[in-house]
Amino acid sequence: MEEMRELGSLALKLERYRYNITGSLAWVIFGMLFGSAIAMFNGITLLVGYYWSIMTTCLMSAGLIGAVIYRMFLGFTPPIEETRKRWRKGWFLFFTPFIVIYILPNFLNLTQLQASLYYSLAWYPSLGIGFLLTGIFAEAKDEMLVTKSLTCVGISILASSMAFVLLSKLVTNYYGVVALGLIATSMMLLIYLGVFLLTFFRASKAVFET
Repeated sequence: MEEMRELGSLALKLERYRYNITGSLAWVIFGMLFGSAIAMFNGITLLVGYYWSIMTTCLMSAGLIGAVIYRMFLGFTPPIEETRKRWRKGWFLFFTPFIVIYILPNFLNLTQLQASLYYSLAWYPSLGIGFLLTGIFAEAKDEMLVTKSLTCVGISILASSMAFVLLSKLVTNYYGVVALGLIATSMMLLIYLGVFLLTFFRASKAVFET
């Protein structure tokens, strides 16, 4: 009887380990996906100039590919319908700040350079707010998680967004616009790497050291 209990406990630990490792790998995959999309947009901007349609196409392509990958990842998560339902609702919240922040310039009197700078950076705080909203809604009651990774990433991105308030004052041409976009991308990838490592090692500790 004792062996059965231990076997059941081990099975639960392994399931929790798989769940969190899958979540940690998602940061690596989505980081590469969106990092590539933003780098491609910045490269095209240097070649032909800034066009918001190119930025939208790059980000939407990354988002669509990411949605397909996300559905594939669902196969590695526990089939608990209540948990999945909360996550689905949480991801709807994720897109809300993008809609609001990208509509905002229509009500502002921005020059072409200011508008280009705004659109090249707006995705970064939008990402932070989106992750934070999703994390607060979906992660709070997910007992399988070893790290509230979305909440951590959201707070980290929002905190680091403050740097662009100062850096934007240095921008005098479109090269500066591209430069700040690349800096934002680099910061995003570093934050993703950090939360991947944190989740990976916490998941290992939760299984093998308890």
